Amino acid sequence: MNNNINEMMEYFEMEEGTNIKEFLFRLLSKWHWFVLCGFLGCVLGFLVSKSKPASYSLNASVLINDESQSMGIDQLFEGFDLGSKANIENHILMLKSYTLNRRALQNLNRRVSWYQKGILKDVSLYKNNPFEVELNNKAKNICGLPIEIIPQSNDTYKLIVNGEYTENSVKHKIDFTGRGKYGERFHDQFFDFVLRKNENFELADESYYFKINNLDELTKACQQNLDVSLATKKADGILLSYEGTIPAREVDYMNELIRVYMEYGLSEKNRTSENTVRFIDMQLDGIVDSLNQAGENFSDFRSKNGIVDLSQEAGLVVEKLEELESEKALAERQFEYFRNLQNYMGDSEQMKLMVVPSVVGIVDAGLNAQVVKLGELYGKRSSLSVVAKEKNPSFIMINQEIKNVRESLSENLRNLLSNAEINLNALNKRMSKIQMELAGLPQTEQKLINIKRRFDLNNELYTFLLQKRAEAAITTASNVSDAQILDPARVETAEKTGPKTIINLIVGVILGCAIPFLVIVVGDYFNDNIKSKEDIEKESKLPIIGEIAHNNYSEELPIVAHPRSGIAESFRGLRTNLQYMFKKKEGCKVLALHSMVPGEGKTFSSLNLANIIAMDGKKVLLVGCDLRKPRLHSIFAVNNKFGLSTYLIGHHSFKEVLQTTETPNMYFVNSGPIPPNPAELLGTDEFEQFINEAREQFDYIVMDNAPVTLVTDGLLTGKHADTNLFILRQSYSNKSQIKFINQLAEKESIPKIGIVLNDAVYNGYGYGYGNGYGKNYGSYGYGNGYYDEDHKPLSMGKRLLRKFFKN
Repeated sequence: MNNNINEMMEYFEMEEGTNIKEFLFRLLSKWHWFVLCGFLGCVLGFLVSKSKPASYSLNASVLINDESQSMGIDQLFEGFDLGSKANIENHILMLKSYTLNRRALQNLNRRVSWYQKGILKDVSLYKNNPFEVELNNKAKNICGLPIEIIPQSNDTYKLIVNGEYTENSVKHKIDFTGRGKYGERFHDQFFDFVLRKNENFELADESYYFKINNLDELTKACQQNLDVSLATKKADGILLSYEGTIPAREVDYMNELIRVYMEYGLSEKNRTSENTVRFIDMQLDGIVDSLNQAGENFSDFRSKNGIVDLSQEAGLVVEKLEELESEKALAERQFEYFRNLQNYMGDSEQMKLMVVPSVVGIVDAGLNAQVVKLGELYGKRSSLSVVAKEKNPSFIMINQEIKNVRESLSENLRNLLSNAEINLNALNKRMSKIQMELAGLPQTEQKLINIKRRFDLNNELYTFLLQKRAEAAITTASNVSDAQILDPARVETAEKTGPKTIINLIVGVILGCAIPFLVIVVGDYFNDNIKSKEDIEKESKLPIIGEIAHNNYSEELPIVAHPRSGIAESFRGLRTNLQYMFKKKEGCKVLALHSMVPGEGKTFSSLNLANIIAMDGKKVLLVGCDLRKPRLHSIFAVNNKFGLSTYLIGHHSFKEVLQTTETPNMYFVNSGPIPPNPAELLGTDEFEQFINEAREQFDYIVMDNAPVTLVTDGLLTGKHADTNLFILRQSYSNKSQIKFINQLAEKESIPKIGIVLNDAVYNGYGYGYGNGYGKNYGSYGYGNGYYDEDHKPLSMGKRLLRKFFKN
């Protein structure tokens, strides 16, 4: 059992190795296609490299400060928390944001790009444009179309536009020629601009054109080419990398982006203090008038009533009352701030206008932190919304964090509002008691106290607001950006990254070679034709009597004209193998040659096989049994008015239809005129009589029959043969034909069936034809010059195959 399993494993391993080896040799036999396609791929790769503009990589680095270095502002104004710890992820997000990138492009005026036409590629004319274009931003200007400018004179130019553009998902074609004057407006239904000469540019006999850029699309393209990342895990630094085709343009873009980013960061940092100053200025506008009016009233009342100062009792009442009123004013401001904050905390735009709690005298550190945190989160979400969708994980995380801060702040505000309301009620009760004490004073002192109270209250509020305004102004002045440029982008540091010519050449060669490889693989997959002797051996157990080499000559009888050729040796090998087939046969041997379909070389094989047997001293008769499409008479150049058909109908005798050839011992019988009933004639006793009569005179009878799959003639004649040979042609006959031959053998429709592979071409695997006489004769020990073909110069492919086979 184990021996059987081992034998099966060895067989499968041998089969797999054979298939791989066969496939490799088949690829090697098509080496010229690989060389040609590989060369074309190499040329294509070179052209691709030359047609593409060179690309460059540029870098810049920015250092992020951990905390604001604004002269220790947090220590200068305790409780006035206007700065926050820099979040480096926020800075990366800002640099990648659509808003800042678009602002940088707008600042650089990248609406128009100029080019000079070239042979393989166009050249960009950045900062070296031949003309200046002033666009009318309020009018329609189609973006992306090349607008060719051809100078006509010192004052005029010709404009050519030819291309397509898409508007509302519909493609439109433009093809027109216009004329314009330098410095004057050119406008139509597509464009509206003014073209001016650049006096610093010398025009050459070249073609120039410009494109109007869509800033939205250009911004997206810049975002894709821009890479922003942490410089290192431990350092608070950001590395910016950008890949573009024009170093000077990309350097300007990167440096402008960093400048816009730093300007934006500083403006966001100053936003809180600027809101504070704006809020205080609005409050001061009303308080100044109230303070002036209260001061005048106080002075006038004292002058009219001759009162210089209040009595001691009145002074104590006033002092208590002013203290309570000051506390009440502060409590009311805080209560109003809490209510506004409660109403606005869900609105990101309103939250940007909210001042920090310390401005209204609230020193709650927790509240201050929550307000600042909520403002930061709203700003971060606003920046992220430009580059991310709502389902983005970062966007969802920020929304969740905003929700948590709002819930915490809302709970805190409810408690603060409740406490503020209790405090206001308590102050009102205390003030009611003081008002009762005030009612007991003289009428004049009561009026003076009320006037003085209003003056002191406004004066105290005015002083408080001035102090807070000064603090906010100092904070604004002392703020610096959280970012610091370490290395700006420089043209000198640009590194060329493409096109990678070597890689393009390698890819071109690979893709070029892949074409014939795929053609061979796909062709083999769908090609069901017989490729080699091994295909026959896999499908049939019938013996393969021989392999006939490919006929490299134009003659029908190459064995006579070229007796030392490879094809002559293949027929000699077939003749030798037939001797083993007829080993026990005495007397005349009858051999019938069949084909399944026309074109497999049945007549050619019959003719040459009969001749090669005759050349061995045997008396041979070649019979044309194909009564439907005969060819023997044309090959021998004789009249076809008589032959086998006239014999079968009794018009001629055997001796009358027998004809000689130039080859000694070689005779043949034509098919004769085409009868209306070939199958019926071949199935008669007369045909058997013909064979018997021929047996008495010849050593071999070779019958050339009609294709068996089309008519039954061959099966009728094959019954009279001692051996029936089926001719299968390499790369022509189909594998399904082997199954038909197997069925004939199983049913024993005709006796003793063998197979001959015709037109066997050496394909790098195995031997072109059997019995050791293939073109691979070197492996059998025969030296050069054994065949006639060996005296002809070998092609490079054949020399490579021969060398490979010997190794």
